[in-house]
Amino acid sequence: MTHAASRFLTRFLGVCLLLSAGVARADFNDGVLALMTGDYDKALKTLVPLAETSNHAYAQYFLGRMYSEGRGVEKNPGEGAKWYRKAAEKGVQDAQFRLGGMYEAGDGVPQDMEYAFAWYSVSAHIGNVKAEAAMQAAAAKLSGDEMKSANLLSADLIQKYGTVPESTSQALPMGGAPK
Repeated sequence: MTHAASRFLTRFLGVCLLLSAGVARADFNDGVLALMTGDYDKALKTLVPLAETSNHAYAQYFLGRMYSEGRGVEKNPGEGAKWYRKAAEKGVQDAQFRLGGMYEAGDGVPQDMEYAFAWYSVSAHIGNVKAEAAMQAAAAKLSGDEMKSANLLSADLIQKYGTVPESTSQALPMGGAPK
């Protein structure tokens, strides 16, 4: 292959990647708009492929909300927790916060105050103000030994998931983080 052909191919592939990223962003925004306007079928048809095949953090987050709240699907807290966990592991702080709440309540996951504290800690570490208060409330429910274990778990989760990767920050919906 000639140098000119190689340069052309490289540029062509780069343009294709940019276009596909733009399509995914447009699809995602269409999915969120469908969700917010109650067009749940369209929301699912849009968000599921992005969440599953593109590993899109915010598509996963919104699927977590749909399943945990029963919006357009049968309420399924276990399925909601699964999607929240995927998004939480990609640095989506509200997914981390909501997953902490699910562990605190035993909703879709086993009730576990140490995990609740740890996920609240990760979300607070990234800057979620609500998570800071929830973390303190969870800490008040733990014994001394449980608190030691929760702090170790928290440190581990913060090390693994306590930053927002560039790929996740670029996946933010228009207007910033979800409310």
